[in-house]
Amino acid sequence: MKIWITEAEALELVSQDKAVIFDCRGVMDNLEQSIQNFMDERIEGAVYIHSFLMGQNPLSGGRHPLPDLNDFAEIVESFAQGKQIIGYDNRNSFYGTRFVYLCHLVGLECLLIETGYEDMKLFNKSTGDPLAEKHHAVLKFSKFSVKEYEMAKKKHEELLNRNLNHDFNKELIAFYDEIQSLIKSPKDDIVIIDARAHERYIGDVEPMDKIAGHIPSAINIPFSEVYYNGLPKNENDLREVFQTVLGKESIVYCGSGLSATPLYVALKTLDEKVKLYAGSYSEWVSRHPEIIETGE
Repeated sequence: MKIWITEAEALELVSQDKAVIFDCRGVMDNLEQSIQNFMDERIEGAVYIHSFLMGQNPLSGGRHPLPDLNDFAEIVESFAQGKQIIGYDNRNSFYGTRFVYLCHLVGLECLLIETGYEDMKLFNKSTGDPLAEKHHAVLKFSKFSVKEYEMAKKKHEELLNRNLNHDFNKELIAFYDEIQSLIKSPKDDIVIIDARAHERYIGDVEPMDKIAGHIPSAINIPFSEVYYNGLPKNENDLREVFQTVLGKESIVYCGSGLSATPLYVALKTLDEKVKLYAGSYSEWVSRHPEIIETGE
């Protein structure tokens, strides 16, 4: 599956009016600064999306639960208007990959510019009022056949009646009970991967959660291993990174469900089966502080 694209490929799609760009950049747990960064500078015409990448959806626990999936899909679709969805982010970050994951979860295709925002040179960058960049809507009257009208009406009714908090892609997400079951009864074809830095995995340091360590049976592949010199690694190098898990189903997690998403995207690009444990370590340690491993 192709997800990462070059800046030139993205620019061509946007220039042909075939794509809409979403700005995923953000500052961890600082919504005000995240919004201010977008207001200060962004790709011209980009849509702000960072605030909608987290929420209080009871589907997942942890520090950064999923957003309401109905709201997320409605926001993205209302701006995309059927065009290709493309996200961008800062170098070596994980908000763009979180955006990709959420799009996949609600059934939307999404591409991600591989170049970090600070390294982009082809797109125009704007420091003006982002609202002033939006084009005024043009109302067009068109004649539709009865068949076309009925199809449009049916589509509208489907959108009104859908519930993506229930009807999401369940093959892409793992929940607490599945992790608990795998610890009790391990399976040779399923592997749990901790995407945090190695020192957090082995329990030497823990800056966020109350107990250091990792979920029992998990292996460690830090999300930083996905990148090299600010870009995602090529296919051969990614296969080297994930050589011990290829051909298996991977369940990736991190501290709160954000920094594991680069592993999700990387494995998807390799056409591997992968899920995100959305609650991640912060949910696990709050439920089972007594079931934590340290060391290798």
